[in-house]
Amino acid sequence: MSRISMIAVFALVACNGADKGFVVYNTPPAVTISAPLEGQVFDAGEPVYFTGQVVDDSDVTALDVEWTSSLDGILPDADPPNPDGLVEFVSTALGSGTHVITLRATDAGNEQGEATVTIQVGDAEIPVDEPTIEIISPAPGITGIDGEPFTFAAHVEDANDPPAALSVELQSSSTGFICFMVPDGSGNGSCQGTLPLGQHLLTFTVDDTDGFSASANVVFDVVDRNDADLDMDGHTPNGGDCNDSAPTIYPGAPEVCDGLDNDCNPNTEIDVNSPCYDDDLDGYCEAPPCTNATNTIPDCDDSTELVSPEATEVQNLEDDDCDGLIDEGFPNYDDDGDGYCEAPPCVNAAGTQQDCDDANGQVNPGAPEICGDGVDNNCNTLTNEQNAIGCSIFFADNDADGYGTSASNACYCEAQYPYTGANTTDCDDNSPAVHPGQTQWFSAPRSNGSFDYNCDGQQESRYTTGGGTCSLGQFDCNGTSGWVGAVPPCGGAGQRISSCDFNLNETCAVYCGAACVGYGFFSSQCSSCESNAPFGLCNGGYATCDISYGGSLQECR
Repeated sequence: MSRISMIAVFALVACNGADKGFVVYNTPPAVTISAPLEGQVFDAGEPVYFTGQVVDDSDVTALDVEWTSSLDGILPDADPPNPDGLVEFVSTALGSGTHVITLRATDAGNEQGEATVTIQVGDAEIPVDEPTIEIISPAPGITGIDGEPFTFAAHVEDANDPPAALSVELQSSSTGFICFMVPDGSGNGSCQGTLPLGQHLLTFTVDDTDGFSASANVVFDVVDRNDADLDMDGHTPNGGDCNDSAPTIYPGAPEVCDGLDNDCNPNTEIDVNSPCYDDDLDGYCEAPPCTNATNTIPDCDDSTELVSPEATEVQNLEDDDCDGLIDEGFPNYDDDGDGYCEAPPCVNAAGTQQDCDDANGQVNPGAPEICGDGVDNNCNTLTNEQNAIGCSIFFADNDADGYGTSASNACYCEAQYPYTGANTTDCDDNSPAVHPGQTQWFSAPRSNGSFDYNCDGQQESRYTTGGGTCSLGQFDCNGTSGWVGAVPPCGGAGQRISSCDFNLNETCAVYCGAACVGYGFFSSQCSSCESNAPFGLCNGGYATCDISYGGSLQECR
């Protein structure tokens, strides 16, 4: 079969609907770069970390990957991807400039995938060939003295030569060459020269072994000794400086504790107005030992003799006795240190309320009240106030009988109306006669109609015995105590016999004589005598039985 026929047959088979097949396509690898970041800037020689990820439909470890730079070409990363497709390496050799970094992956079918990122690497530091020089002496403002040697100094450096290999020369614009300097290991060099009176432009020049040089200039004035300000205090001997070697001595200088004439004025005393001078002549100075006083304790105000360590403190908002305290002992001073004084505003405390005892730090307007100490701890004129330390719970007791209810309570040092109840057992807090401790008896009911005055839930009758009688015998009165008839209910009326007493009518006995005694008090003879007694001497009977009644109403509780 010819090649053309084979192609035709293949085409026929491929188009025959009865036969089905499939074609496998090779996709290119997917590539990403996670480091470095787009636009990132690095210094020359700085490590650059490269990290990427490759993904493919075949084994990623078999992919051919390479990193390239648009400036440096292929970068030296020989490691294949790991089984997870991670590729990474680090380089410190990237050249200066803008790099387009490409990560490219190629599979076995030559399909490729790539990713790019642009970074900047800074220019490498260019070695400095020229030396440098810095003038150390003369410093700005320093002058030379006519005819006296002056020390000149400079500091030099060179990138390629050690300091000792450098040559330093000093010249003046007026006199020419002055001197050479030999730098030490640190690059510092000096030399001495004498210049005439006048202004000089000095030129310091350093040369290295490569033929490079550098210069520095400074204007230098040489003056007469009496026109020089050697101590840099702004004054010269010709300007009145009496000691040009001490910067604290010049005309008008303040006196200091050095025993010298600082102000160059012989008419002022040595050290006057200084801390070691007793200016107010009270025997003390600010910084003993004093030049004109013998006391060794510092004066806290040397401008007035009213203030010194031996002065008396007065109330003037000043530390008169120099003990560090202001107005101590006075009402505006907090003597006990509790933050309050007797007459605010206080000089040493912030409290604005009056302290009622400035000798006791536990007593002040901000202190807690304490029960039982008899002291007004918080200065509010009360010693028994609610919620004081050590208080007791008292219950509402409207009738002030000492028994309360559970309606409300408060904590006080002592009972205080309406909180006077020690417990909550009162069954009627509007009647002081009704409470659990009641021992009296009552013939009238409570406002609710009950006779339960002692809150025990029941009514007790005071007198419970009935059948009381009294009868007169021949020579005595016989009877039984108790209610006459039935026992009445609480508050009910009735007669109650408490005793039966025999009563002899002595006047009648004298008239009737022994008749009644002989025949009996209740005999007819005695009755006849009683009825016939003149003038009503018997009053209805020779002997009677007097009945005593203890009450007419039944009492209960």
